[in-house]
Amino acid sequence: MKKIKNYLLSLLTVTLIVTLLPLSANAEQDVSNEVVVLDVLGSNEIAFVEPSVVNNVQSEKQNPNEIEEVQYLLSYDKVTGAQSTRMLEPNETIESLSQITPMAQGGVVYGVLLTPIEGAAEADLSFRINGFIGSKPNRIDLTYTLYRGIQRGTTGTSVGACTAIIQGILNVKEGKTVTCTKKISQTGFYFGEAKLTIKNILGVVMGTDSAQTRQILTNKHATVYPFHYDPYSNKTMAEPSRTDWARTTSIPWTSDDRYKYIKEYSEKFPNNGWNWDGLVTHTHHVRPRNLGGTNAFDNIIPIPARVHETIVSPWFVGY
Repeated sequence: MKKIKNYLLSLLTVTLIVTLLPLSANAEQDVSNEVVVLDVLGSNEIAFVEPSVVNNVQSEKQNPNEIEEVQYLLSYDKVTGAQSTRMLEPNETIESLSQITPMAQGGVVYGVLLTPIEGAAEADLSFRINGFIGSKPNRIDLTYTLYRGIQRGTTGTSVGACTAIIQGILNVKEGKTVTCTKKISQTGFYFGEAKLTIKNILGVVMGTDSAQTRQILTNKHATVYPFHYDPYSNKTMAEPSRTDWARTTSIPWTSDDRYKYIKEYSEKFPNNGWNWDGLVTHTHHVRPRNLGGTNAFDNIIPIPARVHETIVSPWFVGY
């Protein structure tokens, strides 16, 4: 009996050594976690699902291009092997999730984030482990892909991807972040998709998941589309409906056209606070005239001259 016990103990020791050997070879600086990132190319299309619709319908005052992390919970049952995933509400915390999750289950709370690097023609894709419920996994295999769409909320085409392995000698640590930087060369509605596989110390898969970042409109320089709100008309400057508008010859916009617009605006919104001096306030064509825009009232919005000259017009130069 003693020989059998010694044999089983030796077998378990060998199994753990073999499992941890790849990590030990690489973990020279950080023995608790090792992250390996390498580039791969992709060409697949994927549909975008707007994360914000889970929480609420966007109002006119909300910025659809706000840079925000989206959090997800991947939960799994260690007994049955069942798993589920969902996007978290803003008010949910690790503590609140732990109180409603049975002890037989575990889970990984993680966040995904797309951050365009304005003016640098690049975007950062980030994956962060925000916490755990129950037992922690030993390894997470991650593929993170950047997609570009022509219209908001539709499909996107892959413009590049990264892969990463996050693991620890005993378990993956909370707060670990993987960031991948990809080039942007065209105007588009960009979003990232993370695909992950979580494993225990023996390499057994405990769950798989797929999650998306928010979708961000940038020009070819990775500059985010500017947000402008007119408090008197209670309207925001609409973003381009498509990113493949062709440049064309501009229709005329005269001082008389500007006078007619100001007159109609003031009739619709009397006692507004705009200073209509041309050096103070500009009348911006939401769809620029050199991209097919017209002089229709609904295609024009008042905007501070400084904002128009230094932010909005340059964005369309890089369209």
